Amino acid sequence: MRKPSLWTGVVCPRLALEAAGRMRAPDDAKRPRAAHDAIGGQLRLVAVDDAAARMGVRTGQALTDALAIAPTLDSQPRDRRAETAWLEDLALVAYGFSHQVALTGDGVVLEVGGSRRLHGPLDTLLASLDEALAPLGMTTRLGVAPVAAAAGLMARAGVRAESRDDLERTLADWPIERLELSPAERRKLAGLGLKRVRDLVRLPRFELDRRLGQGVGRYLDQLRGRLDTPLVYWQPPETFARLVELPVPVRRTEALVFALNRVLDGLEHWLRVRDERLTALHVTLYPEDQGPKIAFSAGLGQPGFQRDRLLEILRLKLEPIRITADIERLKVEADSVSGQRPPQADLWSGTNINDAWPALLDRLSARIGEDGLCGVAPKSDHRPEKAWTWSKPGTTAVAEDTPERPAWLLPEPRPCRVDALRLIDGPERIETGWWDGQDCRRDYWVAHDERGHRLWVFREYKPRDGWFVHGVFG
Repeated sequence: MRKPSLWTGVVCPRLALEAAGRMRAPDDAKRPRAAHDAIGGQLRLVAVDDAAARMGVRTGQALTDALAIAPTLDSQPRDRRAETAWLEDLALVAYGFSHQVALTGDGVVLEVGGSRRLHGPLDTLLASLDEALAPLGMTTRLGVAPVAAAAGLMARAGVRAESRDDLERTLADWPIERLELSPAERRKLAGLGLKRVRDLVRLPRFELDRRLGQGVGRYLDQLRGRLDTPLVYWQPPETFARLVELPVPVRRTEALVFALNRVLDGLEHWLRVRDERLTALHVTLYPEDQGPKIAFSAGLGQPGFQRDRLLEILRLKLEPIRITADIERLKVEADSVSGQRPPQADLWSGTNINDAWPALLDRLSARIGEDGLCGVAPKSDHRPEKAWTWSKPGTTAVAEDTPERPAWLLPEPRPCRVDALRLIDGPERIETGWWDGQDCRRDYWVAHDERGHRLWVFREYKPRDGWFVHGVFG
C-alpha cells in the first residue's frame, strides 16, 4: 500500500529585504532597513525590518512617506535577480532531501514522506534540512502539510499539520487573510461577512461558485487535499555558473576569497545532487569602472571537492594578479565529470591516503602556473627516444606491451666496441620512421660489459653503421 504524501514547505519571509540588503554598506548595519519597488508608477516599500516597523514604517507605504517618518531608513531597490538566485540555491539544498521539489513565490515545497527512510523520522529530517539551509545566509521558516498546496501556508505560519484531520482543524481557525487570494476575492469575501476559513468552507459550493467563480472553490479543494495541486518540479541545472554582485566593491584578495567561499556553498550542493566531481573553476572579475575583465582558472589534479584546498588554490591564483580597480561582481563557472567517488582513507587513521600528491600538484600549479609543471607519459612509437611525451601532471596513460626496456636512456647513443661486450638477449629488430624522414633500422641486444653492467645496445644499419650503447638497466 502506498504511503500518504507528506510535504514540507520552506519559505523566506524576509527574501526581498535580505536580497536587497546584500548591497548595503557595512556602516549602515544598524540603520532601519527596507526594500522598495516601482508599483503603479510610484516607489513603494515591499519589505521592512523590525526596527523600521517600530518607527511606524509599513509595507506598501510610499518611499517618500516612509522617509518622512523615518529619515534614517536605509531602503534599497528590490533585487529580483538576487532573489531568484537565492531561491535556486534553496531548491538545490532541498533537492538533496527529495527529488520532488517545486518553487513557490517565496520558497519551495518538497515531498518528504518518501525521504524518511533515508533521513530518519520527520523531526530528524527537518533538523537536517534546517542545518543544511543555514549556510545560505537567509531567514527561513519550515512547515509541514499532507498536501503540497498547504505546505507553503503552513511554513509561513511555522505550523506542522501531518494528517488531513490536523490540516482541517488548523485551517478552520485561520482568518481568510492568510489564504493566497487576490485582493478582489478578499474584498468580496469581506462583503459577504466571511472572516475565517471555516466560514468559507461552510458556504454551499454552488453559492461560492456563483458569487466568486470556480477559482476560489478549486483553491480550497487543493488546500484540503480533495484536488491534486498542479506542480512543475524543479531540476538542478546541468552546468554550474554563478554571477555574484558584491555588497561593496573591493580589490583585496581576502575579500574576494570570502565572496568565492560563499559561491562554493552552492557549488558543493550542486555537485552532490548531480553526483559529479569538480575538475576546474573558471573565475571572472568585473571592475566597477567597466575596465578590462580579469579571468583565471583553477584546475584540480584529481577531480573532487575539498573546500580548503579550493580556497588555497584560489588565493594563490589571486595573489600575483594586479587589481587596479575595485571589483563589483564576479562570475564562477565549473567544469565537472560524472560519478562522485568518496576519497579512499587509511583503515586505521582515517587519513585520505590518495590526496597528498594531487594536493601538492594543485598548489604548485597555482603558484608557478600550469605551463610550469609537466609530467611524462608513454607515446606509441617504436623508436625508444621518441616513445614518450610531455603531459599534464597527474595524467595516467597505459604503455603498449613491449620487450624489456631500461629505465635510463642516454641523451645520445654512444659508440661502443662489440668485442668488449657479452650479448645476452636479442636481437630485437626496430625498423621504422620512414614517414617523418627519420627512418632507422636497428637490432637491439641486452649485453654485459667487462664490469658486469647490464646495458642496452644496438647494431645500426641505417642511417649509419656500427654498434652503440643506448641505455643502462638498473
